[in-house]
Amino acid sequence: MTEQKTVLADAVYERLKARIMDQIYPPRERLNIDALALDLNVSPTPIREALARLAGERLVTFEPFKGYRVSPLLTPTQVADLMHVRRLLEVDAARLAARRIRVPDLMMVEKLLQQILDESACVEVGSWSHGYRQFNQLDKQFHETIVGAAGNQFLLAAYRSLNVHIELGRFYRVFREMDQEQTCVEHAAIVQAL
Repeated sequence: MTEQKTVLADAVYERLKARIMDQIYPPRERLNIDALALDLNVSPTPIREALARLAGERLVTFEPFKGYRVSPLLTPTQVADLMHVRRLLEVDAARLAARRIRVPDLMMVEKLLQQILDESACVEVGSWSHGYRQFNQLDKQFHETIVGAAGNQFLLAAYRSLNVHIELGRFYRVFREMDQEQTCVEHAAIVQAL
């Protein structure tokens, strides 16, 4: 594949993923390859490639003779299982990061913590406001920075693949309301330990 085709395939993948994450394509919605190609002004090939990648992340499903659909939301049992695995990964990543973290990564984690503390004051409880979205985005960056500082590319890839479903769960309120105050206390303790 040429570099130009790779860049196009990656761009299409990112756009489709963003539309799923932003709820433009809700759970179970059928995704028509030709319609998507027309909408994104590309040929069907990068659409197929992007959908195959999204299927690998379990964001879409493929049914023979029917095509692709946005995956349904996780069940409460699946969410509990996902959170269990996420905690295992985060604990191990924090342990590794405490020994390996570089000054720039530590400074980034501290900066993100401060932004989280600032943003938590703007969050409307029970509302999917800009503040809530921003708080979640900062929380994601905070954890991914720590996992990345662990220095294990496979750990980071596994963590990111789980995190996609956590983000979707937050959009659709699969998870309980987040206690921002408790989250801030826990994040400060993590930074102190690093």
